[in-house]
Amino acid sequence: MKPFKEVVNYPIGNSFLIKYDNFPHFSVPWHFHNEYEIVYIIKSFGEKFVGDVLKSFAPGDLSFYGTSLPHFYLNDELFYTGNPDYFVNAIVLQFPKDYFAAAQLMQPEFSSIKKLLNASSCGLKFSDDVSAASGIILHNILKASGIERHLLLVRLLDFLGSSPCDLIASAGYTSSFLESEESRMAKIYTFITRNYTRKITLKEIAGEIGMSSTAFCRYFHDRTGKTFAQFVNELRISYACKLLTNGNQTVVQICDETGFYNLSNFNRQFQNIMGKSPSKYRESFRVK
Repeated sequence: MKPFKEVVNYPIGNSFLIKYDNFPHFSVPWHFHNEYEIVYIIKSFGEKFVGDVLKSFAPGDLSFYGTSLPHFYLNDELFYTGNPDYFVNAIVLQFPKDYFAAAQLMQPEFSSIKKLLNASSCGLKFSDDVSAASGIILHNILKASGIERHLLLVRLLDFLGSSPCDLIASAGYTSSFLESEESRMAKIYTFITRNYTRKITLKEIAGEIGMSSTAFCRYFHDRTGKTFAQFVNELRISYACKLLTNGNQTVVQICDETGFYNLSNFNRQFQNIMGKSPSKYRESFRVK
């Protein structure tokens, strides 16, 4: 699970890369690169591992990654069933860290871009409105060429740098974090996201990384600020929300499919996390 360094190859005649992804599921593992990167999700959902945290992603999600920030995207298990209704559409833009000269970034007109780049070491997440507006610009960049292509990129970065955003990785995270720690957390998150719909014992997950159950509980809470059970329950409830809004399964069936197997516990956990029962959640969604 050691992150590998991705080498970005720029198309001939272009100083940055932009591509439209269309494939069954994300497949690039835990990695980093020297480039800044923008990932805009058009159609897809799952979990993204960025630095030292795990976050959900869905259509409309736009993330800005600083240079050398480890990350990867893991689709929901539905994307691995061969169902043609589940596939990935996304726009990925990468540009080198020296794309803008230091002297250029000192100019007042570039202050918002400088702010964006300086703040990106932990990754940045933007609101739905900002992401949607940025998606329009990204589509225009895909069709542009020459100087227009460059000017649209500047416009996009200026817009993002002037917009409110939230950190993705924990505040203070740096890519110089011990490589062994990154590898360990990546292994933990990958195992959980692939197995959270079944019962996972503390002994099992602790054994995956060579720890005792007690040491693992302490380590996991220190790294995530959550207990292992809390983290798994949040993933299960997130999956349950998708099933409640996108399918016709009963609440009992969803309880079992998400790994709870106990209806009263499922209802209690759902109420605690979402503020309403599964049935009320489904009803409120359908009213919209």
